[in-house]
Amino acid sequence: MNGPGMREIIFGFPAIFACLIFLVSSCCGEVKLDVRNQKFFTVQDLKRIPEYFTGREFSGWKVYCRSNPQVRDGFYFVIKVGGKKQISSMISHWIVDWVTSADPMVKTQKVSIPDLKLFGKEVFVGLTGDHWADRSVKPLAWRLRLIDGQGATLGSSQSFLWSK
Repeated sequence: MNGPGMREIIFGFPAIFACLIFLVSSCCGEVKLDVRNQKFFTVQDLKRIPEYFTGREFSGWKVYCRSNPQVRDGFYFVIKVGGKKQISSMISHWIVDWVTSADPMVKTQKVSIPDLKLFGKEVFVGLTGDHWADRSVKPLAWRLRLIDGQGATLGSSQSFLWSK
C-alpha cells in the first residue's frame, strides 16, 4: 500500500494554497467602483415613462443617491458597484470630494443611500441643490468613497488629478 509520492505532495500544496487564497479573497474582497459617466442631469433627463402615469419617480434598475433628496437637478456620477453582495447590509453612505474651476478649495459631501441593494445596478450619486447649482461647472478632480456603518471605506474611485 503506497501513499502519495513526494512529487504529488510537492505539487499538491501550491494548488491547495492557491485555492485557499482565492476563497479568502473572494469572501473579503474590496468593493469595486466603476465610474461610467459623470455629467449634469436635469429633471427631464431623469424622468421615465412610468413617472408620467404615476407622478412618482421611477428608478427601475437604478439607485439614486442625492445630496439633497428633494432636488433632482445636479451633477451625477454614474457608477456600477461590483463586489460581494453579503456586505450590502453594512453600507452606510457615500463621501464625495471634489474640486472645480469655479472654486479651488476641496469640498466634501456625505450622500445617503436610500436603497442598499447597489450591486449589479447603476448607481447615480448626485450632488444636487445648493451642492451643485450651476450646470456649466465641471469637476477638475474628484474622489468617491463607499463607507460602511463603522466609518471604514469599503471601496473608492478617483480621478487621475485627485491622485496628484
